[in-house]
Amino acid sequence: MSLLKTVTGKLILANFIVFIINILFKNSIDYLALTPTDALYKGMIWQFLTFMYVHAGIEHILLNMWGLFMFGPTIEYAMGKKKFFLFYMVTGISSGIFHILLTGISNTPLVGASGAIFGVMTAYGLMFPRQTIYFQLIIPMPAIVFIILIGLLQIVYGITGLEPGISNYGHLGGMIIGFILVKYLGFEKRKIRFFWEQ
Repeated sequence: MSLLKTVTGKLILANFIVFIINILFKNSIDYLALTPTDALYKGMIWQFLTFMYVHAGIEHILLNMWGLFMFGPTIEYAMGKKKFFLFYMVTGISSGIFHILLTGISNTPLVGASGAIFGVMTAYGLMFPRQTIYFQLIIPMPAIVFIILIGLLQIVYGITGLEPGISNYGHLGGMIIGFILVKYLGFEKRKIRFFWEQ
């Protein structure tokens, strides 16, 4: 199946289209990024939807889209197209809300699909817990261990500020809501089982 026929492929394409628009029209970032003071005090509430399609640079978008490409198709197949798109959007929006709740209402813009992608990775860890993932592309571990480790790191980085400029609490928000959607709201339907999980 062509990647562009999947929701994952269309999301990746949409992110790159917005990225190009932001390069061509610099002011567009001011309207699409999630700036808490603008979204909450100036009525620009669409930013809770659009910020996850805005990226800070080529490395940022490539890293995020690589994560979506690696985990998205499997979760999309397991959930179905409609549920997967809803899952992606809800975890992304939730990451923005968590970021504001835990860091305050500031005029610093928030951008990136990371919150949604952390949600997708969480779904992968829950639905395919024994599948091997390579942490930092080097250390093999079961997917569920990887997700727990990533979650703990987001808490540590968020508290200590060891990753300045990165919304660790936003990542954590995407993971928490992803967990709730999968475990309690029926998004785990159509689970795929690998032969070693039988």
